[in-house]
Amino acid sequence: MLNRENAIGLILLLLCAAVAVVLLFSIATGARFRFEGPSWLGTALVILFIGGSLYGLLLRPGRRWP
Repeated sequence: MLNRENAIGLILLLLCAAVAVVLLFSIATGARFRFEGPSWLGTALVILFIGGSLYGLLLRPGRRWP
């Protein structure tokens, strides 16, 4: 399950799970979430996602499914 081909999918799954937990917490408590972390984090995530997608496309172009 944890091989190299599944790494980007697992990273995105963990990111979505973290966002879901934050959203459910804010819905349950009625609190408003305000991100006060580093401003470069959003840009870094976009670059990581696009770079990973391009890496996957250029590494093995064509069909992936048997």
